[in-house]
Formats: sequence, C-alpha cells, structure tokens
Amino acid sequence: MRLTGTMKHGVRWLLALTLMCAGAISLAQESGVNELSRECVYGDCQEGFGTLEIRTTLGTDRYEGNFQDGKFHGHGRYERMISRFERAYYEGDWVLGVKEGRGTYWDGRDRLYIGQWRNDRRHGYGSYFIGIEDWHPNKHSEHWLRENVENYTGDFVDDLYQGQGTYRWPDGQRYVGGFYANEKHGPGTFYYPTGTRRDQVWEYGRFVR
Repeated sequence: MRLTGTMKHGVRWLLALTLMCAGAISLAQESGVNELSRECVYGDCQEGFGTLEIRTTLGTDRYEGNFQDGKFHGHGRYERMISRFERAYYEGDWVLGVKEGRGTYWDGRDRLYIGQWRNDRRHGYGSYFIGIEDWHPNKHSEHWLRENVENYTGDFVDDLYQGQGTYRWPDGQRYVGGFYANEKHGPGTFYYPTGTRRDQVWEYGRFVR
C-alpha cells in the first residue's frame, strides 16, 4: 500500500492515531489512583464560582471555575496530577461535570487538543497536536501550531477523526480529504513541500488510486 509521500510519514501517522486512541484525553483518575478528600478552598463550590481541591495519592488536583449542583458547570479549568511531577489540564466549557462545548486539553506530556467537545469526547471541529513539549496557555497561537507542529485539524466524531480534515507534518507535507474512524476515506489530496500535489482516493484506510 502506498501511503502518500514517504512510508515513514505513513508510519508516524498511524502511530499518532494509536496514541490518540489510547485514552489520552480522559481527565478521570488513572487506575490505582485514589481520591482522599475534597475541599472548597475559595468561593462557592455548589452554586457559583469557586476553587475546589481534590487530594489524591498522586497529589492535589484543582478545579477553578463555575459550579451548579456541586458539579463543574459553565467555564472552568481542571488540573489533574498524572504522576507525582506531571499535571494534565482541561480548560473550557462544562455541563454538569461533563466537558461540553469548546475547550483545550493538555495531556501533561506532549499532546494538545483545542476544539469542540460533546459528552466528555472530542466531537465537532478541532485540532490535535502531537510532539509539543513544555506547553502552557498562550505559548503559541493556534494558527502557529497548525503550521509548525504535526497535527490533525478537522472534524471529530466521538474522539475519532471523521469527516473532512487536514493532516500536516512539520516539513510542510499535508493531506487534505475525508476521514472515517481514524482512517483516510474517500477523495483527498496530498501536497508536497515543493508545491506539487497528487489527488488520491482511499477506502477505509486502503489506498485505491
């Protein structure tokens, strides 16, 4: 199977999909991590704006934002310890404890998602960036990231690349076309850094022509 351009990019693309599907976006506690206590350290953590600290066996998680019925609701930022030294976060919209609307998720290591959410899953239009180190908000613009970092930008359905999207590599190569369940599907175009292009057709990840 020919995979648009060089095979190494095909392999990296498949690896990126594997990493994305490995549960990178969940802010639920990891297996073996126990919650020890909760404390509202500022404001109203039931019906209003406040700061909630959740102590676990890894350290202290923290939510700062709006609450309704004691649940994250409205806009807020939730930081979670993923190890004793690393912290992931989600900042954006919530509906009764569920990520819903638009938000940014940083996995604490090297992956970043900016876009729409539904029922705790990436759903709608968004950008998923791979290979970012030492991220913090406003370090780079979303446009800069799209042009300089390996990424998929386009439609998501229940955490999967699905619909129309663009997959870019840092060297300037990119694929623009249809996706289904994380596979290239339907017509698309591969663009080379030289400016040349090649129209292609894919069927559920299989190159047709």
